Amino acid sequence: MKNNSISSMKFNLNDRINNQSNNKINKDSSLNDVAQEFESLFVFQMLKNARQAKLADNILSNNGSETYQSLLDQEFSKIIAKGQNFGIADALVRQFGKHWSNK
Repeated sequence: MKNNSISSMKFNLNDRINNQSNNKINKDSSLNDVAQEFESLFVFQMLKNARQAKLADNILSNNGSETYQSLLDQEFSKIIAKGQNFGIADALVRQFGKHWSNK
């Protein structure tokens, strides 16, 4: 029997998280908040690609642990983006600052 229920749960969790992230960014959000969220997504993609580049599977790895690892990486990316300055958020604020204040 395949782990279709686990795979579908993983996609449902990812969709739910993405929808929650999209709901957080609305018209009332400041440019700094939006830029910070974008930087967090960039860091998440780096972590995700680093995890995919592993040479071997862990003895305890399965679909469930991959789902939770993905959720944990999303939280790590938020913490890392807040704690470290990658310069992406600052560049976005500089580039779109004029356009954002006009709307």
